[in-house]
Amino acid sequence: MSEPVIVNWDRIIHKNVRSKDFQDVGNVFAVAGDEVTVMGSWSREYKIPKSCIEGFNGSEVFLNISFNELPNYEVKL
Repeated sequence: MSEPVIVNWDRIIHKNVRSKDFQDVGNVFAVAGDEVTVMGSWSREYKIPKSCIEGFNGSEVFLNISFNELPNYEVKL
């Protein structure tokens, strides 16, 4: 079994998020259950499954999805 990408999920709250093509997505707003809530530009909100988190370097969270895939995770307000 592989090591979890992030051990303490609370450490990523308020951290910057980047897509796999290194585009700025926004900041982590909350972590609940199996999802991470990211607040992006223009008040866009994304609910991204933890399985889409590829890594965390202490200051930025990296996704394994591209910027063009983000609308699939957008919360329609």
